[in-house]
Amino acid sequence: MVCEQPLSLHDDIPSEDSTLRVSTIAQPTQQLGAEISLLLAAGEPFSRIVLVSAFVALRTVLRLRDQLLQHVENGTELQITAGIDLGGTSRETLEELLSWRCTTFIFHNPNPRATFHPKAYLFERRDSATLFVGSNNLTDGGFYTNYEATTRYEFALPADADDYAATLEPLAPFLFPQPGEVIQPLDAGLLETLVTRGALPTEAEARRRNRRRAIEPGAEGGIPANPFSAVAVPLAPLLPEGLRAADLPTANAAPEQPAEVEEAEPEPVQRPPQGTLVWRKRLPRTDALQVDPGTAHVGGVRLTQARFENPLGHRINQTTYFRELFADYVWEPETGRHRDTDQEHTFIPMRIVIRGMDYGVHNFEISHKPSGEAGQDNYTTILRWGRAFNPIIQGANVTGAVLSLYEVTEPGADFLIDIADA
Repeated sequence: MVCEQPLSLHDDIPSEDSTLRVSTIAQPTQQLGAEISLLLAAGEPFSRIVLVSAFVALRTVLRLRDQLLQHVENGTELQITAGIDLGGTSRETLEELLSWRCTTFIFHNPNPRATFHPKAYLFERRDSATLFVGSNNLTDGGFYTNYEATTRYEFALPADADDYAATLEPLAPFLFPQPGEVIQPLDAGLLETLVTRGALPTEAEARRRNRRRAIEPGAEGGIPANPFSAVAVPLAPLLPEGLRAADLPTANAAPEQPAEVEEAEPEPVQRPPQGTLVWRKRLPRTDALQVDPGTAHVGGVRLTQARFENPLGHRINQTTYFRELFADYVWEPETGRHRDTDQEHTFIPMRIVIRGMDYGVHNFEISHKPSGEAGQDNYTTILRWGRAFNPIIQGANVTGAVLSLYEVTEPGADFLIDIADA
């Protein structure tokens, strides 16, 4: 959502001949990351790009890396100011920024009462400038999935030169910092010092921390149920295939094979599914492993579009949606099968409930073939039941039942598979 607003009647009123345009971006309806990518792709060169963020995430800078560095090659001055408070920026992120050979400053006040928290993004050309100031960190949440609000200023130069200078002046300590007590330029020595002091979490540590924060307490001990309901939001875009192949550090290590189903009998569920609905499909005979004698079954659920909408009103693109949904896990080449293809897989802890019976948490294999993302209508991703669950699914005969996949906040399980008769 972009709403053009008149400027408030504060001290800095635009001059009569000003052409300054001010608009508002409300995320996740409109993603700031998408707006910035469009700006970078416009083609006209920038003289200067300045990025200021309290927290900076590796995947987010990698999504923008090619566009930003292309501008640098074309003569753009790129400068980044990043905070390291509250563990919001990882060691790997700073290592990546250091490799860009642009100017990066680290802003940090050791005083526990003072957290570096601004977010501002400036794109300057000879005859224009665009400035974003708001709540969006340079992270996947801040740029794509969180609820955020940002003001976008568009200046025509030199007509708006006075307004431009007045707007930038109070932001100068962040946009154009000078090294001093709380500001240091990033170099190999500073990075080594911060790592040695334990000031920078690894990507894996940061993701484990974020998942722990998301886990809500149960209803035991008199704690009331959450009065709010989870709602799906648009996902961050998929990383380019070459970067995915680099197997970025994540919080979850991929086990060698899915966990076996315990011998104990499944138990009735105590409450209806809780979490964010991220996909739903009515199961055909093939996904339910009901095949004619002598015919091999597919061994899993094909993650097709199934007319599922996320967000509401927008059908998913099944060729990328599930790889985006499960992007936080360790993806590895499927060396045991499909050796001559680009097929990759991961294992994800999921609780599974079939017709009201809880079978517990198990690591299910997700297999994906990136080369299938070229607009094909067939599925590119499959959830494999595995040898332990194949006979359970076959025996239950869930043909025609509805499989709902929820993202949940539960210790030990990140997703819930709920299969119920319609």
